Amino acid sequence: MTFSTARLTTAVAALRHFDGVDVDALDDEAFAVFQEAVACVYRHAGVAAAEGAAAVQRRSAAERGASGWARQHGHRHARAKVAEDLGIGEGEAQKLIDAADSGKKEKYPLVAAAHAEGRIGAAAVTVVTETLDALAGIEGCPDDVEARLVVKAERLTLRDLKRACERLRARLDREALAAKEARHRAQRSVAVSQDADGMTRISARLDAASAAPIVAWLDAQVKDAFQRRHDDPAVALADRRTAAQIRADVLVMLAQHGLGCDQPGTGVRTEVIIRVNKKDLEDDLALGSCDSLPGDITVGTLRMMAVDARILPAVMGGDSVPLDWGRARRLYTVDQRKALMERDGGCAWCLAPPTWCIVHHSRFWARDGGRTDLKDGVPLCTGCHVTVHTSGWEIQMRDGRPWFIPPASIDPTRTPIRGGVARLELDDRPVRHTEPRAA
Repeated sequence: MTFSTARLTTAVAALRHFDGVDVDALDDEAFAVFQEAVACVYRHAGVAAAEGAAAVQRRSAAERGASGWARQHGHRHARAKVAEDLGIGEGEAQKLIDAADSGKKEKYPLVAAAHAEGRIGAAAVTVVTETLDALAGIEGCPDDVEARLVVKAERLTLRDLKRACERLRARLDREALAAKEARHRAQRSVAVSQDADGMTRISARLDAASAAPIVAWLDAQVKDAFQRRHDDPAVALADRRTAAQIRADVLVMLAQHGLGCDQPGTGVRTEVIIRVNKKDLEDDLALGSCDSLPGDITVGTLRMMAVDARILPAVMGGDSVPLDWGRARRLYTVDQRKALMERDGGCAWCLAPPTWCIVHHSRFWARDGGRTDLKDGVPLCTGCHVTVHTSGWEIQMRDGRPWFIPPASIDPTRTPIRGGVARLELDDRPVRHTEPRAA
């Protein structure tokens, strides 16, 4: 098959201008150009690696027997040979093979073109093609779904791309989601073992209904511990535990509390909030969500969860409480927080879960006269909240939803980026890919 190094050569030429340069001494603008060149070389080298991996696969076909390329070099499979050559895992090697597979190129030409041009990587190709395979023949699937998923793959991180594809599959094939939930519930498990050093290892695989209260409770304890450090310097000096250590400690505390229920709890209030539209309450295959977990959940599973009195159902579209307070008060109420989490799904910037978030005024309350209303509220996790206040990023509200504006040092065009879970929806127009700027 025809192989070209033209794009890789161009990218390497751009990077060569930095040969011998002290990268740490570059100013921000020069460093941005350097990073663009590095990223472009990496992407196009990945294309070359994928083409080579696919060629290894073809030369190692089963019909070649012992004369196949992989077997000649002591491997049973092509992916093992590719993994050895590139110093990567076999899973990554298989993604490279699949990304340049001729059959997939013919089946999904837009995905193949985006990969060949270095616009998306092999891992993104795997996510998109698996999604397209799963949606084949599904009623209601958009005719241009391949093009729209390619746009998502160009714009989103791999994690968010996976979430976008999972949301699309859940909404178009609800019966498959319900079947998956039933399978997960049947496969739920907790295993207890010891590692080589004698430490006890506890691992669990939980369905959504089982995981929601546990995740919500753990998140509440971690958030409370970090807040105490922030509020009291003495606590910050005394408590240096990591989030993982806090989770371990509070699990032990929970077990101790269960062994003696006359003992007081932690005093940290925890709620598990599930959300569903009022019109969907009677449809088991309709979709809702849980603040403690990513992704969509069927109403059938949410109804089962709501039987527990400690689960708070939020029925959207029914009677509401007052949600706008103007400037009468600075802090957002519990009801306002719940409405904002429904709108944005968690941190509007990085999509961290709602339990990690505070509510930020898009127009600063004290400095700019911002109002404690839904149209000014933006859920942000602690890290993103600090970044908004310190890095030059701005937030604009458009039609009641947040958009993030990068500083000119990051994006000279200051192109707005949609915030919240709306970023995962398939409503983007194609973007133009550019090569790295001249060094």
